[in-house]
Amino acid sequence: NDVKKSLQSFMSHFFPEADKVYSTETPTEALAILRMITAQVPKGVKWREIRPYMLADSVEFEPSTEDSQVGRLALTGYLRGANLSANRLIHIPNFGDYQIEQIYHVPVAVEAAKGDSIEEDDEPAVLDQPDPEHQDSLVEANEPNTLTNEQTWPEDEEMNGWNERMQEMEEEESRMAAAKDKRTITVPKGTSTYQASWIAATQGDDNESDDSDASSDEDDDMDSGSDDGSEEEDEEEYEEMVVGADGKIVSASDDEHDDEASDKDDGLPTAEEEALQLKAYLKERERQNRDDVNFPDEVDTPMEVSARERFARFRGLQSFRTSPWDPYENLPLDYARIFQFESFKRTQQRVLRVAADSAAKSGMRIRIVLRAAPAEIAASYNPSRPFVAFGLMQHEHQMSVVHFTVMRSEGYSEPVRSKDPLVAHFGFRRYNVRPLFSQHSLGGSNTNGVHKFERFLKPGVVSVGTVYAPIQFGTVPVSLYLPTPAATSDMAGVIPTLVGTGSSLEVNPSRILAKRIILTGAPFKIHKRSAVIRYMFFSPEDVNWFKPVQLHTKHGRTGHIFESLGTHGYMKCVFDGPIKQMDTVCMNLYKRVYPKWNTSLWSEHAQDEEQKLQWIGPVMQKPEDMEL
Repeated sequence: NDVKKSLQSFMSHFFPEADKVYSTETPTEALAILRMITAQVPKGVKWREIRPYMLADSVEFEPSTEDSQVGRLALTGYLRGANLSANRLIHIPNFGDYQIEQIYHVPVAVEAAKGDSIEEDDEPAVLDQPDPEHQDSLVEANEPNTLTNEQTWPEDEEMNGWNERMQEMEEEESRMAAAKDKRTITVPKGTSTYQASWIAATQGDDNESDDSDASSDEDDDMDSGSDDGSEEEDEEEYEEMVVGADGKIVSASDDEHDDEASDKDDGLPTAEEEALQLKAYLKERERQNRDDVNFPDEVDTPMEVSARERFARFRGLQSFRTSPWDPYENLPLDYARIFQFESFKRTQQRVLRVAADSAAKSGMRIRIVLRAAPAEIAASYNPSRPFVAFGLMQHEHQMSVVHFTVMRSEGYSEPVRSKDPLVAHFGFRRYNVRPLFSQHSLGGSNTNGVHKFERFLKPGVVSVGTVYAPIQFGTVPVSLYLPTPAATSDMAGVIPTLVGTGSSLEVNPSRILAKRIILTGAPFKIHKRSAVIRYMFFSPEDVNWFKPVQLHTKHGRTGHIFESLGTHGYMKCVFDGPIKQMDTVCMNLYKRVYPKWNTSLWSEHAQDEEQKLQWIGPVMQKPEDMEL
């Protein structure tokens, strides 16, 4: 009984949906298990059933006359899931989305009721053709018009990179000009630098002479040809010297030294140096993760830069949940490229209702002809492996701000930071993403839609990831993997490293991700409800700038800045009650953060051989007699 209870506890922990655990100690119990299995009905995969998909039986490719690598691709098989319209797009994993040219109803060979003869249905007939006015476009993002933006002067942070770039360009131009102006002269061996400079100046004047002088020099050379025999006896040794643009002699040793120095500067680190750098990088990430757990969001006020300049983009909120925050304030340029729905739920209902009236019904054997498809798709087809094509619903090709819930996997213990490169599986689509993580706080009509940004994906807590990605209707499973295979063991190279799992949440560009920083100060003198606070700011101008922002302590007191004291950033603050000397005074500041436009389609054909193994495993060779 103890063993049985232990096994039941183990199974209920890993399979909480199981209603009952059966044992097979006696034949009667085994028979009961068989009856239970025969009576079970498998649960449908809802996110897959609302979309059309096909397990292709055959793949045929017809190259175009202009380009042999692009042409028409025909997929034949039984349509499953929902109905398919020729106006929608087809998604092929690892390759992307393509338009439909035609849909045919393919006849099926059936056995006659009497005899062994095989009868064929009617010839393939055109089932559906796209309407040019209603066919989905392959344009996934808008083209922003920069002229319609508000014209503002660039800030210093934006100009820093351009200043460095301009300085590098000027240095490169000066080096090219110096190299162009250098010339080589031949002087007798042992000539000093001073004498060589005179020779260089003389040769420079000779080069600028006109054609008549050149012809006279040639005549002089011809006249002196009779003395060649006497000069051969007194032949001298010569050497070459480099003359700069200013007429000064540049020694060859200096050039060689500069070349060696440049080669050393451009050299890559050795294996030992790279290992040490990687170890230091991982150690720094671990320290940042530990500090984020022990002292979340706390930062030090810089002493060399004023706080009002360093934190100019941050703001204070009296209430994180109810204080107003305009979601369309100071949006980045990438927000002009995305699509937004006035009502996402109504759009989803309309799209599903229209898809139900499509001509290609579920269960039919059809042939889908795609246009402008690459030949790589047909080359990757292997009858021994499943080849699945999915039909997209309307608007699912267009980009927007997609949010999904994710919980960190228990088998992965390394720190996962926001903006780390990951491979995200959204149902049947895979992308290279750099998600931003935020708290999964429930919103409502009385809230402002602000959610706290998280620097790290914390274990045991459900977080929300935010990326730019194609629109996804319905709730689909989401899983995050490392972009490169782990090499901790022999089997780790063929198993993808799972980072976290979750599901899609919403498509909402108005969701605000607020990055919080906490400025801290220490009590210097305390008198009843008032106290003198120091080390939060270091100038009276910063104290007056942040005076409207509310203060709080780690022991639960709230207050505000009353006035500035002195010239070193001391300030008098008033709280709702007496504070303790060991308490810490905090000020919360917030800034909205946005994801980066770096989402791309993940394809196993773009990976190296080692990375391919973690996704596809061992594969049989493609049959050579496959018809394309």
